[in-house]
Amino acid sequence: MFESTHESFVDQPAASQRLWRYMDLARYLSMLGTEALHFARADQMLDQWEGAYGSANVLARPAMYGEHYAMMEANRPHRREFARSVVHMNCWHLSDVESAAMWHLYQREGRGVAVVTDWASLTKSITSDRTIFGGRIKYIDYDTTLISEGNVLNAFMFKRESYAHEREVRLIAMTGIHGQVSHEGVAGVIPEGPVVPVDVNLSVMIKEVRVAPDAPDWIHGVVQDVTRRYGFDFRVSQSDLARDPIA
Repeated sequence: MFESTHESFVDQPAASQRLWRYMDLARYLSMLGTEALHFARADQMLDQWEGAYGSANVLARPAMYGEHYAMMEANRPHRREFARSVVHMNCWHLSDVESAAMWHLYQREGRGVAVVTDWASLTKSITSDRTIFGGRIKYIDYDTTLISEGNVLNAFMFKRESYAHEREVRLIAMTGIHGQVSHEGVAGVIPEGPVVPVDVNLSVMIKEVRVAPDAPDWIHGVVQDVTRRYGFDFRVSQSDLARDPIA
């Protein structure tokens, strides 16, 4: 289920704002077959700054933590790595129109698709028993912007300004297997695998599927045929970004 009220996710898109998820054909087929979105663990992401704080936080911590500062700093590397192991995320691109840049970044071979939805449909489609949070990523200068350390999820909703072109909207799940006992006999949380499926109603979520602009016609046909074979009737169209100019 989607939880809309959480202090770390106050910046959410408008209900009708359009979202795109660019993916290869294998991921698309997996999504159809499992009727699930696949959430990647934070420590598997390419950006090593996921869940990190910057210089502004480092400078503020002595006053922030007072007498507990030394203890907090001693445990900080362990806490960050643990947090990155129990946060899974699923990322979307916020835009009213198709993005040539996103196709180039994620589908250079021209064999992928873009799934199109809107914020209301995306959040409504989540049927999983997991609690899912979400909102817009804020792009900041980590040297000057202080990130609140009151909740561990705050740090996962910021990225460096160099990534601003992604215009990312992120869904997040707190994961981990609770109640396990370690070899020391201490109960704790065991991280789950690199990817976890989150059940969704694809008929509610997907408004349209766009096939990559450079894909040959037969790819469009295959995507449409497979979509119908799985019992879905959402529109499958070919991107027109590669069409010839009119004059």
